Amino acid sequence: MKKVVAVYENTPPPLSLRFTMMNIAISQKIPSLSAIKGWENVEIHECNEKLFPLSDLYPERILIKPQYFIEGIEGSVEECYVRDTVAKLLIKASKLLLNGHKLVVLDAWRSIDIQKIIFSRFKERLKRCYPNSSEKKLVDLTQKYVSLPSASEDNPSPHNTGGAIDLSLIDTSGNYLNMGTSFDYFNEQSNTRYYEQQIEAGKKLSDEELIASKNRRLLFYVMNRVGFTNYPDEWWHYDYGNQLWGKVKGKHAMYGKIALQNWTQE
Repeated sequence: MKKVVAVYENTPPPLSLRFTMMNIAISQKIPSLSAIKGWENVEIHECNEKLFPLSDLYPERILIKPQYFIEGIEGSVEECYVRDTVAKLLIKASKLLLNGHKLVVLDAWRSIDIQKIIFSRFKERLKRCYPNSSEKKLVDLTQKYVSLPSASEDNPSPHNTGGAIDLSLIDTSGNYLNMGTSFDYFNEQSNTRYYEQQIEAGKKLSDEELIASKNRRLLFYVMNRVGFTNYPDEWWHYDYGNQLWGKVKGKHAMYGKIALQNWTQE
């Protein structure tokens, strides 16, 4: 693959603004998140932006660790691709971070074949946990965390649009910040507001839980501030321009399905 050099040279926000963001992330709860039921019905007005590879976008602040490639899933790619505007917004989000923290992208554009593998793998995991469940029940449970594989023009899988991204935060030593669960840990603890709900229910969080709650707030606020929306059941999943984003924002989607060959090389 031809090496791509980042061309975005936006000036970082003033340090005072970044300190303000950090304070907000630490002190304010993640607000109640909008319901996404019916997102598949949001209209798509395709804007024809191309995909952009992230590995050379802004390595000082954005790293990629493509988890499905690292896991050796057949057909996965060693690069993380997003739409052009998504790449620009990631730069803006990364510049809000302090203390040497960086964004680390775990997954972005995803082929339908990979979507099928992930969906099937999780459904089989659920089947072992709920051996007496019907196929319909298993499919419904799976869709809470993994979108049904779809190449439809009207409702493509979110990751197949180049507008969905899975990410976390790392420190100056390259260590992942404590988020309470690992990526793709599918249970209620992965809910973005899990710790907020515990606090609201009167539970006293442990020191480790408090750290995880603050780190989730930090990721949420830097992503939300620049225009991304969050998928409520997954603290790591954010959207821009696709149908999930459109449902939350009350707008039409700008990104439909897109093939990998539609990526910009300069």
